[in-house]
Amino acid sequence: MKKQGGSLDMPNVSVIISTFNRSERLKKAIQSVLDQTFQDFEIIVVDDASKDSTEYAVKNFNDKRIKYIKRSKNFGNDTKPKNEGILASKGEYIAFLDSDNTYRKDHLQALYQAITSDSRTDVVYGDRWLIDETGKIKPQLGVYSEYDPAILYKHNFIDTSDVLVKREALFKVGGWDERFSKYVDWNLWLRMSKAGLFFKRVPLVLTDYYLHSEQKSSKVTTENEKKFMEWTGQFENIPDWKPITKRSIEDFGAYDLEIRLPYLGEIKEPRVAIFTLTHDRLDYTKECFNSLHKTAGFPFKHFIFDNGSKDGTVEWLEKYEKEHDSLIIYSDDNKGISIGSNRMVDAIKSEDFDIIVKVDNDCNFITDGWLAKMVDIWKSNHRLALSPYIQGLRDNPGGAMRISYGTVKNEYVGVTKHLGGICHFVDADAYKFFRWDTHDFLHSRQDLELSRYLIMNKFQLAYLENFFAEHYHGTEGQEKDYPEYFERRKEEKTKRYET
Repeated sequence: MKKQGGSLDMPNVSVIISTFNRSERLKKAIQSVLDQTFQDFEIIVVDDASKDSTEYAVKNFNDKRIKYIKRSKNFGNDTKPKNEGILASKGEYIAFLDSDNTYRKDHLQALYQAITSDSRTDVVYGDRWLIDETGKIKPQLGVYSEYDPAILYKHNFIDTSDVLVKREALFKVGGWDERFSKYVDWNLWLRMSKAGLFFKRVPLVLTDYYLHSEQKSSKVTTENEKKFMEWTGQFENIPDWKPITKRSIEDFGAYDLEIRLPYLGEIKEPRVAIFTLTHDRLDYTKECFNSLHKTAGFPFKHFIFDNGSKDGTVEWLEKYEKEHDSLIIYSDDNKGISIGSNRMVDAIKSEDFDIIVKVDNDCNFITDGWLAKMVDIWKSNHRLALSPYIQGLRDNPGGAMRISYGTVKNEYVGVTKHLGGICHFVDADAYKFFRWDTHDFLHSRQDLELSRYLIMNKFQLAYLENFFAEHYHGTEGQEKDYPEYFERRKEEKTKRYET
């Protein structure tokens, strides 16, 4: 047996085949895996309580790489069998094969090479031929596309049998959604996409997809779907679990689908880190921090970098640290915004946080529950970078210009290409490779750096239009409160740009 680096006890790839009453088709599916050029695999067949000769068909192969699991009760669709197959698997990479389809000989080899050649890649997928009932290849490929999240929101172009997925990626989103009986592969790819997992297309025909009258998609009716919707009792004892509503089943709700499900591992509340830089202006800091704790509506740990304050801020922060879940780093002199921000991100990344929020110490929060709402939105899309509507800005009322408007989780949002640095909320993975350029001292330049980076890495930037914060005292008020600060900044800009 040709090995690619694994063993019979610990194969690199697990191929999961879920099936129900398809013994003849199943034999062809299994044989197509056994015939692969890549041989470092196990096959896990999960039989959803078939009444035909499925068990005999599987055991007749007499191959130690094949594990057979027969469920005692039919679930009604293949989501639960697939999740059970994942839990029983040993491979670092998981492939799925519907029992009415077959792999081409180089299917696993091509996908394995693609997913292992780039450590960032979480999901790879190939193309497929459509084959009719007579065995004739139809004169077109199945629906296919290079990976594009925007297209994926509109329609599915990846079939279950097309993919090879990192095991850890499946556990990150909690598996197949057992509340659905159709569109289940689309559901999984959407949740993975919104979790920020990286997809890559392998432009080769690797699967034969058979069209026939027994297909699941041709048998599921609207009435079946409505009956299935009522089955939510098994989720009642899972904390923070919200059963699917009629609306989200009928129109699928691609944008609002929650990402993390409880089928592979437990659901945990996300951990939020907020970081703030301080430099004098103690009155602003007090107002900011008080409003944070008063309005956030969700627990957080506060990371603070003091840039050499001399006005009593240090002494006040020492008391603050004893009263709140926080970590404070003190600098003897002003290191600047970029260096201080990078120090905060590094401190946060040394712990296990899911979300990072940057808050300037002149930001005063007005709307109750702003952080709780952002976390709620994050649960259904990790690729949104958010800010509340910012009042009191002289040059950009409300924040940067919006390019469109929409709703997410029933909240009105304004989409933008730039988020100001007064407050921004983003998935912690955004900072995996990003740090601010320490040669740029201007606040606006840092905001531009981060905004451009987020857009390049497929994040969408948006303002929550009905959740408000203020640039404390407004730009004019701050200029009156601290004229020497504004004058110093003006001199720095003049010197830097020779204007």
